[in-house]
Amino acid sequence: MKSEQQQKGVTKTVKKVKVNKKAPVRLWVKAVFTGFRRSKVQQNEKQALLKIQHVDDVSSSRFYWGKRVAYIYKAHSLKNNTKFRTIWGRVSRSHGSNGIVIARFNRNLPPRAIGSTLRVFLYPNRA
Repeated sequence: MKSEQQQKGVTKTVKKVKVNKKAPVRLWVKAVFTGFRRSKVQQNEKQALLKIQHVDDVSSSRFYWGKRVAYIYKAHSLKNNTKFRTIWGRVSRSHGSNGIVIARFNRNLPPRAIGSTLRVFLYPNRA
């Protein structure tokens, strides 16, 4: 016993829809602002020390030289319809042998940012 549609010669095609179950691609890596570059008696606020996640030596930190860094914080007042503000910087070089890097920012980071999370973007790519 065939159904009426099959007897008339009508066939249905079913389209399969792809469902993307992967997480969205993240184009940045977490870093922690550990403090300013300093000596025993003075500190240089122009140079911020960052510990990038999963970077433990100079050779792996070399990949991040020249990458852009963003410190994102929340302010009280609205500006451009948002309360979030950003201070942009750039990774300049390594500091020591354990993967710490030095970053320079357009405006120096505030001291309250010490210990907070920053974003190190994976671009610009120097390939």
